[in-house]
Amino acid sequence: MRSKAGLAWLAGSTLIIVALIIGCGGDGVQQPGDGTQPPVGTATLQGTVIAANNTVQSFGGVTVSVPALGRAVSTQLNGGFVVPGLPAGEFAVEVSTPTYPDYDSATVTVELVVNATTTVNIAVLPLDAPEPVGILLDPSEATIDLNGKIMYHSQLVAENNQVIPNMQPSWVVTGGIGAISPQGVFSADQVGVGQVKAFAGSVERTGSVIVVAPQPPQITTFLANPTVLPASGGDVYIATAVADGDGIPVGNVKAEVFAPGDQLTTLGMVVTNPNSALASDDDPACFLDATFGAVFSAPANDNQPTADGIQAPENYSVRVRVTDRSGASSTSTFTDFVVQGIDQPPPSPTM
Repeated sequence: MRSKAGLAWLAGSTLIIVALIIGCGGDGVQQPGDGTQPPVGTATLQGTVIAANNTVQSFGGVTVSVPALGRAVSTQLNGGFVVPGLPAGEFAVEVSTPTYPDYDSATVTVELVVNATTTVNIAVLPLDAPEPVGILLDPSEATIDLNGKIMYHSQLVAENNQVIPNMQPSWVVTGGIGAISPQGVFSADQVGVGQVKAFAGSVERTGSVIVVAPQPPQITTFLANPTVLPASGGDVYIATAVADGDGIPVGNVKAEVFAPGDQLTTLGMVVTNPNSALASDDDPACFLDATFGAVFSAPANDNQPTADGIQAPENYSVRVRVTDRSGASSTSTFTDFVVQGIDQPPPSPTM
């Protein structure tokens, strides 16, 4: 077991989110949220102290300090804190947890921006957790629409490639482009280029992020399976993955199936990953990143066999059309599938 006093800086982890809020004024150790505006030309630090192995567990009554500036606050019962009126720049932020003997302390570095608030969710590692020596991060590069969201997946690794289960790393967003939750969900707040950094102990991993102006929905994956059906027909599963910063209402994802003779069938698609799909904050039925699916039941081949008993196949084409809340739409390319003809010619009639 590690020493709480001796190795405190190795055990902490932090989640950094950039957002704009109203801070409060004052010096020394204080409680957040008195409703006053911070002085113009200064930065504000706010956040929550949580457990790295249980992000819904917050730490109240612990001290969060910026030693270089001589500023400190005590967290509220929900773990929240605010430190207003700070200069811009990079500063170490320290957290001590003497009232939580099973958890270590933490020291992290944050970037403070003038007239903005840097939100820090400090996820403290338990003392009995193995020392991290590496972090796996996915994705390593991302381009996302303004107001869009993307889930970052991370894994802490100890010596001998031992996975440290159920433990969140530190998250830091640079460039003032957005926010990230304790669970690793990044929200794009401003167009620009930045980084999402994951920290754990003395190791870190960085991913690049580009936030762009709102674009039409991005259809990242589209498939139909199977692509060959027997003459008796059958079900074809149609799936697509879509991302969009404005949000996509469930009813705005359609599969368009063109049968022989260009007969059109339009199918509404439903969310197939409800547990991991990213919904809009203001509408749980509007999605920023989700997978959708539908089933088309192809009828039996009804082509008339030739005199030789050969039945021609029936060819189908399918595409996906997606429209977001702003009215912008995207259409996929076509994918084809076929209902085969009769495998063998019928036997000749008996005289």
